[in-house]
Parts: sequence; structure tokens; C-alpha cells
Amino acid sequence: MTSRIINKNKTTLNLLDRFPRSNRNYLPSNNNCKSIVIWSSNLSSTVNYPKFTSIIRHMVDIPYNLKAMIYGLLISDAWLSINKSGTTRFVFKQSISNSLFVLFVFNRLNHFCSNYPSITNTSFKNKNFKGIFVITRSYPCLTEIYNMFYVNKIKIVPLNLYEIIDYEFLAFWIMVDGSKAGNAIYLQTQSFSIKECVFIISVLIHKFDLNCNIHMQRNQPVIYISAKSMRKIRGKLLPYFIPSMYYKLNV
Repeated sequence: MTSRIINKNKTTLNLLDRFPRSNRNYLPSNNNCKSIVIWSSNLSSTVNYPKFTSIIRHMVDIPYNLKAMIYGLLISDAWLSINKSGTTRFVFKQSISNSLFVLFVFNRLNHFCSNYPSITNTSFKNKNFKGIFVITRSYPCLTEIYNMFYVNKIKIVPLNLYEIIDYEFLAFWIMVDGSKAGNAIYLQTQSFSIKECVFIISVLIHKFDLNCNIHMQRNQPVIYISAKSMRKIRGKLLPYFIPSMYYKLNV
């Protein structure tokens, strides 16, 4: 269904023809600038901009330098929501105690957001919890990522994990889902099956030469990365960590 929507009129390359009712003057012409600008180097916040047209949404793509962060967040607590038109939005929510981290993520994604982070209140077992979340606009480019991370609306471990994971991806994964165990780390992978966790471990071993295995917590699988392995990769992860998360690396 999604692919049919996304590929509708794909043979018509001109977005003006694909979306004839969209405002063609949303972006005013700029005939004065003659600078050579590297793609994605000048992205700024678009919070509170007028509603994007279909043409603008289809012109947007996620730059390479943001994908590792997005992937690392998605394999942990973030999620993607697809709508009937086949476009997708990214959502990341954390406890209010992690607000600095959420704001850090927002500052990197604010070019794709229409609003600032919001505070939410939830109740669980008669206790109130405050959270903070970031949500992007819906874009066709995010649907490509949705198809990597979801099958039948259920989040999975992407089959191309070996190709897309790097130290930045792993750093964001640990910042969100990593729990200290002395000098070691547990990745909280309870939402994945044992088979998926075995696949993750095989990737971590072959890609980063890590010593890791599966432990069971409340009959759910988590991935243990040894203290020796964490010491080995600490220097690779540290550039991507924010100071409030340094404790997970024993820094």
C-alpha cells in the first residue's frame, strides 16, 4: 500500500505536475545568490514556518550526517508513524530527566520540525510521570526509513544493520538504551526476539570485534557488552556522547 502511494506518478519527474494544487510560490525565487553551498551544510530551524506544501515535503531528504543518529534512536526508543498518504513522521520521547538529551536531538533535527519539543504527562500505577518529546513533520523520505525498521507495523531489527551501523549509531543506541553494569553495558533489547538479538550480536562481533552475549532479564533478552569491549571502543563513542551521558562510559 505504501509503495503504491509513494510511487504514484513516479514517471512524472516534475513535482509541479505531480502536485498541481500546491502553492508554487511557497519558496520565493532567489536569483541573487551565486554561492556554492554544500548540501545540508546550511540547514536551519523551520519551527513555526507556514505549513509545508506537498512539493516542499517531497523535496526534503535526510542528510547523511543525521542518519546514524536517527537509526540509533529508532532501534531504541524512537518510532516512526506513517499516515494514509504514505508520508512518515519521526517521534522521540524521553523522561523529563533526559531533557538535555532530547533538546540535543531536537537541535540537530529542528530543520525538519514544525514545533518545539513538548512536555507530556502520563500516569502509571497511580504515579504521574513527565516526559518530553520531539516530533518532525511527515515526509516521504522518512517512509524509506520506515520500510527498513517496520514490517506489518511492527518494529524490527533492520536486515541491513551491518551496513548502516557505525560508532555514532552505537553511541546513540547506548545513550538511550544502555544500562551500566559496572564497566560493562546492557543494551535493553527486550522488545526484540532472541533471534533478532542473536543477529545483533553477530553484527557487533563482526563489525566492532566486541565481546557480547545474551542475558535474560524477566524472561526477556538483553545484550551484554563486556567491560573490556567498552574500554576498547570508548574513544570511538565519546565524540558522539553528550556530557550528561558520559557516566555510561565511565568518564
